[in-house]
Amino acid sequence: MSPASIPYFFISYSREDANYQHRVIAELRERGINVWVDTENLIPGSPAWEREIERSIRSSAGMIVLLSPKSNDSEWVRRELSFAEQNAKRIFPVLIRGDEDDSVPLRLSSHQRVDARKNMDRGMDQLADALKNFLGITSVGKSLKQKKAGASFEINSDDLKKFALPIVIALVALACIGGLFAAGNLIFNNFPAKATTTPSNGTPGITETATQPVIITGDEPTGRIIYTCNVQGDEVCIINADGSGWRRLTDSQIANFNASLSPDGSKAVYVTSDGKTSEVYELDVASGSSQKLTSLNKNVGSPEISPDNGRIIFHYRSGSNNVQLWIMDRDGNNPQQFYKQSGKDVHDGTWSPDGSQILFALGKGENNNLYVIPSNGGEPQLLNNSIDTRGRTDWSTTNLISLDMGGPFAHDVYIMNGNGSNLHKVSPAGTNSQAASFSPDGQWLAFTAYTNVAGKDQRSCEIFIMRVDGSDVRQLTDNDYCDYQPRWGK
Repeated sequence: MSPASIPYFFISYSREDANYQHRVIAELRERGINVWVDTENLIPGSPAWEREIERSIRSSAGMIVLLSPKSNDSEWVRRELSFAEQNAKRIFPVLIRGDEDDSVPLRLSSHQRVDARKNMDRGMDQLADALKNFLGITSVGKSLKQKKAGASFEINSDDLKKFALPIVIALVALACIGGLFAAGNLIFNNFPAKATTTPSNGTPGITETATQPVIITGDEPTGRIIYTCNVQGDEVCIINADGSGWRRLTDSQIANFNASLSPDGSKAVYVTSDGKTSEVYELDVASGSSQKLTSLNKNVGSPEISPDNGRIIFHYRSGSNNVQLWIMDRDGNNPQQFYKQSGKDVHDGTWSPDGSQILFALGKGENNNLYVIPSNGGEPQLLNNSIDTRGRTDWSTTNLISLDMGGPFAHDVYIMNGNGSNLHKVSPAGTNSQAASFSPDGQWLAFTAYTNVAGKDQRSCEIFIMRVDGSDVRQLTDNDYCDYQPRWGK
């Protein structure tokens, strides 16, 4: 069933909050608000369900999201929010239960919201007024008060004639005053407003914070980010650069990680490990079908396809020996050692934008420097002797290199020029940021950061993006498990 042609609001909620959702729908409809909810219009899980959800959000006047601890944990609520933001929909958060810390996601912390926890009826009045104001409809309450007996009066035709002129004069005066008030209101609204706090009497109110949602100008990020999601053990997931389109690409009993996309974004290479050995696999991003590329029966990692889609660089370890850099044909044939150094590990290779050089880490454990070597072989060259990194890097189409440095739970993302000059930090302070990867146009970085550094919570790692100058930081994932190892592609 298609949503009604008149303006409506899409309701996003957790299935655990169905009782609250039913009441909110009834209360809003009683106040003349048209709402759309999936359970009334679709069969959940049906083939057309997700497409219809997307279409309904696109066609809606805005989105009402019911906030609770359960909705904050809901992957579907996050995806619906991302899609609404992608389509520039106005979002109306309603806090229905739970503490703010547990119920309000970071992405909505600066939005105005209705608090309906203690007084649902008044909360729905305020929400309905906000929705009607947004649509340009005069706000009204839930119901009109009944007239008191004997309190009515009538105006007859003689009275109307008698008062006609005074009424006209009064109306003209009111119109003038109204014009002055509107002008004053316009001027006032163009000054920054002070933040207000939640009403102290416990009644529902719209909470406004000092920081308003940022309006982004300029080029927006494109492409997709493939990463490791620790959803049920390590698996490979993918998400659009705007936070929409989340998909889990692998689902197996063993670990899948270290994924990166092919130059055209249609394929991905990744590592599968049974805990004893690991191999390189390839998967089709659209279908999720995979095939094994190596049968080395050793430990491999960080495969990456060359810009011409002809070769794959990866690292290789046999037993307790040092890690070596290996290379093979795109289809997995002809795997061979590319570079090694006695007593040190050589690992985490990445291609230069034109494929003529390979950037890699060389050292022991978490203490490594970065070198470049011609992709057809030769002597490696040190880039910058002040670097001390774990090793994961990326090389942008604008000839910038990303890396991370720092101690335990204190990493930061750095960038530098392709020749090793102008090394500087770009990530937000105190977020344990790492494993950055450039967008296809070189203007953005995807990276892993931790939302609970103080508690050293290993599960608090999420995928973020930011511009290469460190501005416009955006959180893409928000889960109770770790999301990490992002690699950006088309």
